[in-house]
This record gives sequence, C-alpha cells and structure tokens, in this order.
Amino acid sequence: MLNEQAARAADRGPIHLGPPGTLGLAGLSREDCEKIHQASLEILQETGILVTSDKAKTVFSDHGATVDKASSRVYLPQSLIEKGLSSIPSNLIIPGRTPDRDYLMGGDNLGFVNFGSTVYVNDLSSGERRKALLDDVVQVTRIMDTLDSLSILISMLNATDKSPVTETLHTLAAMMANTTKPVEAIPPTADLIPKMALMGEAAVGREAFRERPFFFTGVCLVSPLKMVDDCSEVLMAAVEQGFTTSVLSMCLAGGTAPVHLAGTVVQHNAEVLSGLTLGQLVKPGAPMFYSSSTTTMDMRFGTAAVGSPEGALLNAALAQMGKYYNIPVRVSGG
Repeated sequence: MLNEQAARAADRGPIHLGPPGTLGLAGLSREDCEKIHQASLEILQETGILVTSDKAKTVFSDHGATVDKASSRVYLPQSLIEKGLSSIPSNLIIPGRTPDRDYLMGGDNLGFVNFGSTVYVNDLSSGERRKALLDDVVQVTRIMDTLDSLSILISMLNATDKSPVTETLHTLAAMMANTTKPVEAIPPTADLIPKMALMGEAAVGREAFRERPFFFTGVCLVSPLKMVDDCSEVLMAAVEQGFTTSVLSMCLAGGTAPVHLAGTVVQHNAEVLSGLTLGQLVKPGAPMFYSSSTTTMDMRFGTAAVGSPEGALLNAALAQMGKYYNIPVRVSGG
C-alpha cells in the first residue's frame, strides 16, 4: 500500500532527481516539489502514521486529526499539516555559549556539523580498536571546538562507560565544558529534557539560558511511518522547554522505504511533516527544522549505504523540500 501511494506522485507527471539546468543540485523544480508535497499529504491522510504515545494521539485528536484507537493510527488532514508548516520560523539563531559562536540557520546560509554516535575508536596511543569512553568525548570535543569548518557540534562518540539511561547527560556535560559552540544533545527519553535544562541553567544562570539556550535536541521517526513514544514524547517535551528541535527520518530506499528514489523522498517527507506538525500543535511558532539522514540500503550487506551517490541525490532533493517549505533544513552529507 505504501509503495503504491508513494508512487502516485508519478501520476502527476515524472519527478526528475538530478537533471542539469533545473533548480538546485537535486534538480527539483517548484512543480516537482509540489508533486512530492501533494503525494506526502495523500499518504498522511489516507495511510496515516502509527503513533504509540497516548499524549501525542490526544494532541493530534484535539486539533482535528482522526485517530483510530484500535490500531493507534493517526490520519492527518491537509489543513492541519499546512497550518503547522506555516508557523515554523523561516530562520533560526542557534545560540552558542558566547554570541560570537551563534549560528544563523535558514535561507541560503550554509554551515557544517560533524556526524555522530560512533561506538568505537582507534586508541591513539596503542592503536587498539576499543569502545569509546567519556574521556574520548572530552578530547574529541576540544578538537572540534577549534575547527572553523564546524558551526554546530553533536557528540561524535558514545560514552560507553556510562549507563545508556544517563549517557546523554554525561556527554552533554563533557561537551558544555569543552566548547562554546552550539551543541545538539539527543536524549533517549523525555524525562531527561528538564534535567538538560537544569544543566544549562547551572552553567550560565536561569535567565541567560532561557534567553539563549545553547544546546538543542532532535528526534527520529521509525520508518516506515511510525512515531514511537521516544520520538513523540521527547519532541513534545523539548518544544515545551523552548528548545530548538530537529525532526529527522532515516529511510532506507529498498529496505524501509520504496526502492525508487522518488518514492523514498515522498515517504521521508511525509514522516518529517508529521513530526513538525506535532511540534507546532504543542507550541505554534516553536523553533524547529527539517532533517534527513535518508539513504539507500546496501542490498549485499543489508546496511545503510552512507555516502552513496543515491544518498547524495536523496539528501539534495530533501534539502530542496526544506527550502520549498521555507523552513531551515539539515541533511546528511555522507
């Protein structure tokens, strides 16, 4: 069913990813973006999205979405999605600990962030491949702080010597102590969001942090078309705290998404739109942005083909969709 609906974009005419002489690296014209948008709306209205959180289902229902309680599937009308998109700021200031490290996100502004969540490192002293520790997070953060090419930092390493429950807090504390750049921290559960806020307040004072929260957070939907508790509840808690929030999808073309690239773009877009809509229903005007780590599945090894040519085309197209909506966008560069 999903493949059929994602492919219906073709019924409105072909979508070309990559021809020369059109708009952007992905080659998406305004008309192409409109086809993708309409196909995404069709999926969200007819197929819907699986939402496991009772709180999130209530928010959707209270604002006019149809909720099937038996299946936990939420069907979003076009008007609800477009209302949410209209209230997202088109430009965001991501504050650093010091104003000279602020980053303006939106429009044609271009910046870079490191990739993250690596479990293993090669020890510089012994050459041994081992699990990353909190001290490694400290050392890597100090290096990234000096790199002018990086505007925003996320944790490059997982501190495996800390409990998975609190690892985010330990990592955030280590990064706060070793950089003044904006930091992204992604907690596994919503109850950590207030604790993160307290850490920021302890660092610079309550009023200063509330005015300039120098870290932000993000959530990732589960493809295909599933918003689990850890996604929706973290998203709602972050928005309520006033944190800038990224909504991400990691579709795998040929695995968790249609094998053809246009269908994967449509599915990814639908998933991200559902998360952006939820955040705006909770707090209209909340600072949010559109994100992607979508790529293709390596059919030989069953892994994500990060850095593949198809991944570059997908993310260029998705960057164009963010610009189509006139909201800030961040995509994987491989």
